[in-house]
Amino acid sequence: MDPVVLALALAGSIIVIGFLGNYFFERTGFPDMIFLIILGMLVGPVAKLVDTEFIMPLAPYFAALALVFILFDGGMAMNIYRVFTESPRATVLAIVGFGLSVAATTLLTALLIMPDKPITYSMLLGTILGGSSSIIVISLASRIGVSEKCSTILSLESALTDILCIVFSLTIIETILGGAVEPLSIGQAIASKFSIGIVLGIILGLLWLSMLKRIAKAPYAYILTLAVVLLAYAISETLGGSGALCCLLFGIVLGNEREIHRMLRMERPAETVIDAGLKRFESEVAFLLRTFFFVYIGLISTIVDIRIAFLGIILSIILLLARFGAVRIATARCSELVEERPIMSVILTRGLAAAVLATLPLQYSETNPVFKEFSPTYNLELYKIYINIVVLVILVTAVIATVGIPILRRRAKKG
Repeated sequence: MDPVVLALALAGSIIVIGFLGNYFFERTGFPDMIFLIILGMLVGPVAKLVDTEFIMPLAPYFAALALVFILFDGGMAMNIYRVFTESPRATVLAIVGFGLSVAATTLLTALLIMPDKPITYSMLLGTILGGSSSIIVISLASRIGVSEKCSTILSLESALTDILCIVFSLTIIETILGGAVEPLSIGQAIASKFSIGIVLGIILGLLWLSMLKRIAKAPYAYILTLAVVLLAYAISETLGGSGALCCLLFGIVLGNEREIHRMLRMERPAETVIDAGLKRFESEVAFLLRTFFFVYIGLISTIVDIRIAFLGIILSIILLLARFGAVRIATARCSELVEERPIMSVILTRGLAAAVLATLPLQYSETNPVFKEFSPTYNLELYKIYINIVVLVILVTAVIATVGIPILRRRAKKG
């Protein structure tokens, strides 16, 4: 088949299957992401209709694009008062969850996967897998029927852990390459990511909200809004902030137009400029990217040594246990969330951010030949071990969430 025709046929089929998966989810409560991941595996590693070596370099671009619109869409659906109320608990969950996940992963890696390497190599895998994927969590949290309080905490926590994973992974890479990294510089990097991302998201959101009053009725105002979201991400990243957090706050400001006017005591327009049409259009763009994102996860999977597969499963179970502990600590003295703790615990899915970070050893292998060293135990170069372990954990944690959520929901209804 002609490559262009094949590409169009695959794209159309993916969208149809994504729609059917979403329809199936609405009827049964069974998340659709596992169907899309399996589809990606069938198209890529199994049937080899798509060259995975060709699409792997696209990961950073695709990750950023999906992140921008899915976080923006998630922000649009959040209540700003609920965000203020739940931020402290979400921060505790993010920090404790990240810390426990890194510690558990580092220990297992040092004992079973890289016992002959310095501890920093094990810590790198720990920081890569330290947090849940904001793309997946925000997609699930808004669709699985949990309370607004639970959904807000999970969404904010996943956005925060994305930042922690990126900052600490890059810091450990610098340490491995021989650069001395001071704890103060790590703190400054994290503070910069948070503060710049939050402030820019609020400022740009308010500016665009005022602009929309003048152009809301103009043709293509919806698509122009999406362009501004992309620019907001780029500006934040360029200035040293978190583009993801900036897009989330941008979405929160636009999605809470009436509340923003009330809080700032601004003159409220007779009609809101953020109408149902914009929200539906943006939601469908997010659906499109989310669908292709899950298929992409399957595409970058590789057939690996059975021992690597076993270690990936064990590591995923350990991360699940760490997640239970983190959720228990973060929801202490909160009677409203007691019944939702199990669901909060199984939503630990790692995603494309982890997959992108897993390619760091490959990117730096020219600078540090150690990453290219061959492991006779697993018949793989070191950088390939990172990629294979991470992809396996992404798949297994996706299965845990996909199977666990409907089971827990049925138990809750019976109870």
